[in-house]
Amino acid sequence: MIRPVKIMTESGSGTGWFVWNPTSDTHSALATGVIMICGGYYLLVHLPEDSVIQPVYRFIFESLLVIFPVWWMIRQPGHNLRDLGITKEGWKASLIISLLLSVFFLYFILHQFSSYGQALIPQLITNGIILWEPFFLFSWLQLRFDKAFGIIPGILLAGICLGAYHIGTYPLSMVLVLAVSGIIFAALFRITSNLLIMWPLTWSLASAEGTLKGGFVFGWDSVVFSGAILVVQVACILYLIKKAPAQSAET
Repeated sequence: MIRPVKIMTESGSGTGWFVWNPTSDTHSALATGVIMICGGYYLLVHLPEDSVIQPVYRFIFESLLVIFPVWWMIRQPGHNLRDLGITKEGWKASLIISLLLSVFFLYFILHQFSSYGQALIPQLITNGIILWEPFFLFSWLQLRFDKAFGIIPGILLAGICLGAYHIGTYPLSMVLVLAVSGIIFAALFRITSNLLIMWPLTWSLASAEGTLKGGFVFGWDSVVFSGAILVVQVACILYLIKKAPAQSAET
């Protein structure tokens, strides 16, 4: 039987299935979760795609959803990058599970969307280099909710947040499917609590299937744009690590 990896709290106790231990981390996660849902709704529903503001807004919005959690965690005493799933612990199991999930989703993509041909390549690359979604949902929100409320509530809340973020961009039935999918992904992530289990391989294939089902087709321009966001995110993370105390930068 696979046991979930214990995440240690500041007091040194492991997370249980159900707990009650909200902290400033919890409040920060809840606030940013609301910002993600509301900000995403404005971006995807109300901000015209041909608007000059749209790419600027998206660039800043998606960048901060990665940069802020890293900044918040490494400045907190007793916290480090392991608290965000950026860790060497469990990397082998995470990679194996990710490969199995990727093969599963690749089968369905090739079966359902074979007519797209080479257009699938930028679709897969774009979804694979979008770091913010799996990082923010699982490494940030889920693990904060996990510590505050327990493993089960953390899994459920992460899935609900995934569905809520897509309100307005998909029919309600699809939003519910995404929420259930998010819960399943959150449960899988919690096996190792290592970001590698979700990103980049799993998310590339799983998100590609979801976006294609929703009629969102990405081209090479999307690869360039999302790649630029990833470069900024990684550069900022490295800068924050360099400026952080040695303990906070531990993985």
